Amino acid sequence: MATDPRIVLPVLRWRESPNQSERRSPVRLVVVHRPVGGYAGAIRTLCDPARQASAHVVVREDGLEATQLVAWGRKAWHCEAFNSAADGIETPDHIWLEPLTAGRLHIMAVCARIIAFRLHKRNLPATWVHGAGLISGHGFTRHYDLGATGGGHTNPTLDPHRWGLFVSLVQHELARGEFRHTWGR
Repeated sequence: MATDPRIVLPVLRWRESPNQSERRSPVRLVVVHRPVGGYAGAIRTLCDPARQASAHVVVREDGLEATQLVAWGRKAWHCEAFNSAADGIETPDHIWLEPLTAGRLHIMAVCARIIAFRLHKRNLPATWVHGAGLISGHGFTRHYDLGATGGGHTNPTLDPHRWGLFVSLVQHELARGEFRHTWGR
């Protein structure tokens, strides 16, 4: 896989969600989500106190912008029993659900760069954690892999080929390195 110098972290906006709390354990997972309702709708939902849900970051459909809703040191409410031990990233619907064009592949690579950056900052491996590994594993996972204890969701994808491609992109981006010092609060 060739290095694409255009794969960079997007502009990051800040909009604090009230749906957060203090972390009670060290982060050992980065959880990949797929929001329903697009970028603006996801931000509205994840900032609505009545929903009691949030994520650390939501990525815009074009991959050029993202919004941070919860500071990295705080607990976002995105995956039930794993909230305190995980950073939560909402990735665009269309990279998981629609045919994979060159443009969507680029956006998927941007999302992989974000996951790799969080792994780098947390000193975690680019390992897909699932099954029995979730008990004590370190790395990244789909919301789906968390099962009922993670809220019972089936996102971002159940397509093994699409997820396998994403796993390889995350591994590539972590190996590529050259990360900026900070991204977000």
